[in-house]
Amino acid sequence: MREFTTSAKVAKQDGGQKKLPDVPFKLDGVEMVCRAPKDAQLAYLMAAASSSRTEADQVAAVLDFFEQTLDPKSLAVFRKRLLNTDDEFDFTDAMGIFTHVCEEWSGRPTGSGSAS
Repeated sequence: MREFTTSAKVAKQDGGQKKLPDVPFKLDGVEMVCRAPKDAQLAYLMAAASSSRTEADQVAAVLDFFEQTLDPKSLAVFRKRLLNTDDEFDFTDAMGIFTHVCEEWSGRPTGSGSAS
């Protein structure tokens, strides 16, 4: 039987494998952070959000993405605002953040991420 072991990853500054950075951003003045996922998480989340999936699956994947990558304080704010019917923050705003974070991790940022 073939046996697998988890590979050890070393931060880039130690001369090892390149590690994705955490991505800080502001949401209406509140500082938030998406923590760098491991490679398998990123591949899974990106595949789940692909355009070949149904719209419902894409929405679920994006929300799962934030559940997995936002630091705990950011996630609490994100959930509270998204689920508050009186708050203007909505899924389209979350998609803008999702796009920005994915672009940062792919090395192709397109701008400030401002929705205005």
